[in-house]
Amino acid sequence: MAGPGGPPPPPFAAPPQIHRLLTLNAVAPVQLVRAALPGMLAAGKGTIITVASLLAFSGGLEGPRAPRRTLYAAAKAATVAFTRTLAGELADTPLRTQLLLPGVVATEWNEGAGRDIPWAMTPQDVAAASLAGLRLGETVCTPGLEGQAAALDALLAAESALVTGGNQPTPAARYRGPQA
Repeated sequence: MAGPGGPPPPPFAAPPQIHRLLTLNAVAPVQLVRAALPGMLAAGKGTIITVASLLAFSGGLEGPRAPRRTLYAAAKAATVAFTRTLAGELADTPLRTQLLLPGVVATEWNEGAGRDIPWAMTPQDVAAASLAGLRLGETVCTPGLEGQAAALDALLAAESALVTGGNQPTPAARYRGPQA
C-alpha cells in the first residue's frame, strides 16, 4: 500500500489494509467531528468541512477511467452520507458544514498517480474552491462541477424517489408474481 490512505485495495485486501483504509476515510471524519462538535456548539460558532471524493458516487460506473475503488468508494460514500445528514441535523444551529467533493487531485497520494492525469486539479485550487464555496453558503462543494445546483437537485430527487418509493409495506409487484 502506498501513501497514508492507500491506493484503494481490491475487495479481497487483507484485513489490516481494509481496517486502515476504512478507518482513515470513513471512521476518522466521524471521530474528528465528534471531538470538535461539543465545543463548537458551546461557542455558538464553527464550520465543519469533510473531504470525500466524487468516487463516492461511482459504484455503478464502468470503463477505462474507473479505477479499482471498491473500499475507497464505500468509505467516501459513508463520509458523504454522514456530512449531508449532519448538515440537516445542524440546520437549526449556528454551525456550518461543507462536504468537499473533489475529483482527481494532483497530489503525492497513490504514489503520485494524480500528478500526471490531465484532468487532475491542483490541491490549491481544491482548497480555494472550498473556501469560495463557504463564502457562497454551499454545504456541498464540487470544485470542478459547473451546474452544481442542478446536479444536487437531481440527486436529491433520485434519493427521495428511492427512499419514498422503496419504503412500502409490501414487496414491489415484480417480486410477487409467478415469475418471482
